[in-house]
Amino acid sequence: MTQAPNSSLILCSTPRLARSLQGIFQREQVQKGMTKWQPLNAMPLTQWLGQLLDEAMLLGEIDETNLPPKELSPLQESLLWEQSIKHCLKSHEAKHLFDASGLASAAMEANRLVIEWNLNLNMDEATEETKQFLEWRKRFQWLCKQNWYLESVRFSNWRLDVLESGVGILPAHVEFAGFDRINPQLKRLQEVLVKRGVKVSSALLTFDSPQEAQHRVLTDQDAECRAAVAWAKAQLADNPNVSIAIVVPELAALRSKISALLDDVLQPSAARPALAENQRPYDFSLGVPLNTQPVIATAIHLLQLAWQRGNIFQQDMIQLLHSPYWSEGLLEADARALLDARMRRDLPLSFKSARLQNYIHKVTAGEGGMRLPATIKALQDLLGYAQTQSLKQLPSAWALVLDKALVHADWPGRRSLSSFEYQATKSFAKVISALAGLDDLLGKIDAKQAISQLIQLCQAQIFQPESKEIPPLQIMGMMEAAAAPLDAMWVMGMNDHVWPPIARPNALISASLQRAAETPNASSEVQVAFAKAIHSRLIKSARSVIFSSAIQDGDRQLRASPLMQEIPLASSESLLAKTLAEQLVDCVPAEVVEKPWQWVDDHQAPVVEEGGHVSGGTGLLKAQAICPAWAFYQYRLYAKALKEPVDGLDAMDRGNLVHQVLEAFWDGRDSTYLHALSDNEMQAVLEQVADKVMSLFNQEHDEAFSTVFIQLEKERLVKLVTAWLNDVEKAREIGFVVQAVERKQTIPIDSLSITLTVDRVDQLEDGRLAVLDYKTGGTIDFKNWANANIAEPQLPIYAAFLMGDAEVAAVCFAKVLLEKAGYAGIAASKGVLQGATPLEESRGRKIFAEANFPDWPSVIAHWKNSITATAQAIKAGDAAVKFENEKQLIYCEVLPLLRLAERQLQFEHQQAALHQQEVGGV
Repeated sequence: MTQAPNSSLILCSTPRLARSLQGIFQREQVQKGMTKWQPLNAMPLTQWLGQLLDEAMLLGEIDETNLPPKELSPLQESLLWEQSIKHCLKSHEAKHLFDASGLASAAMEANRLVIEWNLNLNMDEATEETKQFLEWRKRFQWLCKQNWYLESVRFSNWRLDVLESGVGILPAHVEFAGFDRINPQLKRLQEVLVKRGVKVSSALLTFDSPQEAQHRVLTDQDAECRAAVAWAKAQLADNPNVSIAIVVPELAALRSKISALLDDVLQPSAARPALAENQRPYDFSLGVPLNTQPVIATAIHLLQLAWQRGNIFQQDMIQLLHSPYWSEGLLEADARALLDARMRRDLPLSFKSARLQNYIHKVTAGEGGMRLPATIKALQDLLGYAQTQSLKQLPSAWALVLDKALVHADWPGRRSLSSFEYQATKSFAKVISALAGLDDLLGKIDAKQAISQLIQLCQAQIFQPESKEIPPLQIMGMMEAAAAPLDAMWVMGMNDHVWPPIARPNALISASLQRAAETPNASSEVQVAFAKAIHSRLIKSARSVIFSSAIQDGDRQLRASPLMQEIPLASSESLLAKTLAEQLVDCVPAEVVEKPWQWVDDHQAPVVEEGGHVSGGTGLLKAQAICPAWAFYQYRLYAKALKEPVDGLDAMDRGNLVHQVLEAFWDGRDSTYLHALSDNEMQAVLEQVADKVMSLFNQEHDEAFSTVFIQLEKERLVKLVTAWLNDVEKAREIGFVVQAVERKQTIPIDSLSITLTVDRVDQLEDGRLAVLDYKTGGTIDFKNWANANIAEPQLPIYAAFLMGDAEVAAVCFAKVLLEKAGYAGIAASKGVLQGATPLEESRGRKIFAEANFPDWPSVIAHWKNSITATAQAIKAGDAAVKFENEKQLIYCEVLPLLRLAERQLQFEHQQAALHQQEVGGV
């Protein structure tokens, strides 16, 4: 018997459609009061064909001697094509420039088109690309024969041949659901079924005739997304049991944006981590690659770390430290964060695995070390286990090794997994099993290759968490068909550059041959016909259908799809959904309180009590002078920016080394000593000083710099300081004695203790003092010393508070640079320091106006008063966000906490409200 009487089957284009049809059928039975029923016989086409032939083999209808080779999975086929291409291009002079993976994808598609559409590739008319493809194909077919494999398209043809021969028990009636394009294999299947007496029809998933439709034109793609989400919210508000859909041609690109907007509008509670996996009122038809799931991404990063034979990038290690999916990711989270901050400060951008282990051992040792016992053990076990494995093994062996390595790393962590995380780990286990099935294709490979194949498998594995029930809102791609007619539908992206899709013939086959056969994507005519078929389905898929298009994309003007010509334009404007942040800026939710937000400018921090201490030195006074909120957040609340790691030395390290060389050279010396040195003697002294400085610097780091690096840095220091001493210091007209270098001192300013370090104080021949601060950077500003708030207070503090009865003759920055070296600052009179601006000259009076600063003591008094006022503001708790110039905040470490963009938005809202009141008053 070859046919099951009174049986029916629905063959679906996608597994999702099959599940949806089964779910709808189940709900209908429940609504009828049924307690028992046969499930709906709906399944994907490939699944049914596989089951049918498996049953036939079990019943002995198919002779085992006639069985074909094994069917290649998509990844296996891609690997064989890639091997074939690399083999054929191995002698090509530019072989390293070819993207073998991309070429393999194109070759797979070309091969499928040739077989499925029975294309005749005439060598006499073949292009160079086609000839190359045929060479690859010849090698590919040889590899298939050697490994006893058959590509999927040929395996499908074998199935149809077997079915046509009369094998298998068929249902009496087969309905095809969701197939917008009938390819030759599908057409042949339908013909075979009819030939064997099966009734074949198309499942009616839509209304019989087109329904009400309208076309909405929006500003841009963002407005389309917002309008569609606002429409969905209104539909669900009117009827929570409504059945609606948003159809998006570019769903893969827009998924994250639409998902975030839907959460903000329909389920804002999902912002709370504990509620992040709650059932949504919407669902996406398109899943995401498995490796995008955080728990799986962590597993891959751990494996890459374990077998990283080159340098480990610090950013990769930092990501692992903040992941909860290995070891004690929660209990040790704070200590891991501290380790992150310290690594950024101490380690370069990249480092060897051994250096990482030594460093972590160093910072966790002793009573004062960081407490990371579980993390350290997991890391040591993982790295130790990886070192015991052989260099090359079969993929099946690597599957076991990689799985065990994750156990050593205590993956996926010691916390309970959520439902989504558990599903992801189960899907990952299947991927590990798939890796074990690549022995015949790959042979023995090393760990790096095994992990690379694992990543490819994860990228190919689409992950879609199972939902408990079908939500009322579906987000679908253009090729997705709803299981039943909907109440309403919104179709986005109806612009002519998107829909109909642009023709994309395969580059490895003649375009004219593809156009003649009308293969998918072959020509504009094929794409238009396909788009019309989709359009015909869409306008019958819901009682109300809205199509939308955008007017512009940035500066580019857009046009609506030609399929919109017959769709009437909507008469009303579309409402646009707002993000959660925008909703909170506008007003408090109405269900909470029926009045707008009241804005309160809270700029008062706790006062500093008598005897209280605020650390920060001149940095605190500088921040307070520029923006009080900066000083409060960084120096009283101890907020800091994480340091950006660099390879070698950063600008601050290099500047500090220059300071140390100059400190060692000038300590206890004077201008007479400098002038007495010959060039050779100066060279010898500076080399000795630089050698000592670099030796101490090297000892302070967790791993010594290379000899070559140290030598280059010493040469830089000697060259820079030599030029400074010869070109600037020797040119000074007044002799001097270096009175102090790098002197650290605590100064009471209005009972606020400020600790700071002055780079250098020189006593001139006439007894006056010159206060100097070395600068190795290009940006120097001393004009702010005349302002009410002094933004560079270090030198003015020394001049005003530390010199006592001694007379200060000049306060200057010493620009220790190879180019434009010299002094920049203010001097009491001409000739004190070359480059310093004399107060009495016109240049000095442009900065320090004579009306406000009649003489040099008035300048010193201004500094004292200004800095005292700044200290008083700190004590009083002034923490307002106020500043004269936003450019002064360029080095602010707590800039995000100032929330300048939000304040600007608030200001604009307030101005708009005032304008509205004025207009209303008129």
